[in-house]
Amino acid sequence: MGICTARDAGIAVTALVASRNREDLLPGCLESLLAQTLQPIEILVIHGPGGSDWEAATPYRTDPRIRGVASLRPGLYAAWNAGIQESRGRYLCNVNSDDRLRPDALAVMAAALDAHPEVCLVYGDSLVTTRPGETFAHNSSRGRRLSQPTYQPRVLLAGCCCGPHPMWRRSVHAWAGVFDESYAITGDYAFWLRLAERAPMLHLEETLGLYLDHPQGLSHADPARAVAERVRAMKSVLHRYRDIIQQERVPLERLE
Repeated sequence: MGICTARDAGIAVTALVASRNREDLLPGCLESLLAQTLQPIEILVIHGPGGSDWEAATPYRTDPRIRGVASLRPGLYAAWNAGIQESRGRYLCNVNSDDRLRPDALAVMAAALDAHPEVCLVYGDSLVTTRPGETFAHNSSRGRRLSQPTYQPRVLLAGCCCGPHPMWRRSVHAWAGVFDESYAITGDYAFWLRLAERAPMLHLEETLGLYLDHPQGLSHADPARAVAERVRAMKSVLHRYRDIIQQERVPLERLE
């Protein structure tokens, strides 16, 4: 898949909202994004061939910040790739239909990428809820947090450290390619490993979003496959990644 290189200099961030059969949760996600303090942003609702999720977005479709993108291939990573192809923002952030962001989350992450040109991706912590449809401001997490580790190359050996809604530079796709659609569950982890071979990531010690932990979630649906895919992803880069870990650093360079 080729990556469109055109940019709209006025758009700081493109939010990739992949939604398939989640019409009940999509409106709350869009409300969360439309309320972001960082503007202008672009919100891509990436939906399946039937378009039922795009229909659920009808009340919001008059807002110029929102566009629909059809993904004709199955799977989350095919959806993200379709969105990347259509994106115009300087930075990208995946926001699933059951995610809710702190109102300044996109602003905080974009500012961190602006301040650290050598960093390819930033990520924060999240509150955790088991109740669908809650908001960041009003939820039942009772302070329960999905806290991520401070980034070092070796932390990725233990699994995906980037949390549910990281932000990365759109420009990295020019050299790292796109998400591997042969993965069903851990394609994001496989992609973050590829990024980490070349550039560092940055953990922001702030709670930036609300994560819905539910048994139908992608990571819980097939635990055995998730483990097998994580091992496959690690093996695909391990012969190169060992050298990076031995150095205890990733070579720094300005990415843009």
